[in-house]
Amino acid sequence: MIRAPLWAFCLTAAAVVLFSALGVWQARRGLAKESLAAQLDDRATEPEVVSYALGAPLEGSMRRAQATGRYLADRQLLADGQSHRHQPGYHVWTPLQLPDESVLLVNRGWIPADRSGFDGSSAPAGTVAVTGFWRTLPRPGVRLEGTDNCRPDAGFPAVVLYPTQDEVECLLKRPFSGGLLLLDPEAPGGYVREWKDFGFPPARHYGYAVQWFALAVAALVVFFVVNRRSRP
Repeated sequence: MIRAPLWAFCLTAAAVVLFSALGVWQARRGLAKESLAAQLDDRATEPEVVSYALGAPLEGSMRRAQATGRYLADRQLLADGQSHRHQPGYHVWTPLQLPDESVLLVNRGWIPADRSGFDGSSAPAGTVAVTGFWRTLPRPGVRLEGTDNCRPDAGFPAVVLYPTQDEVECLLKRPFSGGLLLLDPEAPGGYVREWKDFGFPPARHYGYAVQWFALAVAALVVFFVVNRRSRP
């Protein structure tokens, strides 16, 4: 027989819900990274031609794509919070102006936090054809309030942290397709491009998921053990 105060019920229920939600979140991140790794291995699919009318790919999907246009080297973005082999740095996002006057962001690779080897005005000149994997803009697990990636005083290259489509259009002053092209590693004019370097591997996320679920079970066990009463 269980006899417990109301606050104990509420606290245990909140803990179980929180731990379970965190476990589901970690499991989904592991599955998403496994799916992305499988899609990055797919080089046989004929790449589709990117345009503003085509729109961005579906959330969580990644597919082969190609585009032809002109790099806007004076409008480059540096995506903050990116690591490579546990070293902090940026991803260089260079706008590619398409024939329809819209822009596509091309991820030309990773640079270290001190920006060594990066020239803010350099990018292949003239009309270029790029091929890679097309995906949506990366999104954070939790978007912090007050984050503004389009400040009036922002210069270029502009440091951004998980910008939205509206913020990219605000920065570039051009229609933006909403997609991000991960440039093929063998393509010229880029930096470190190891797209399977996801930081935490899928197995790590699954391990964290197991830990959160175990905490949820432990909270229930503690509640029943502490509040169990013997029958008279």
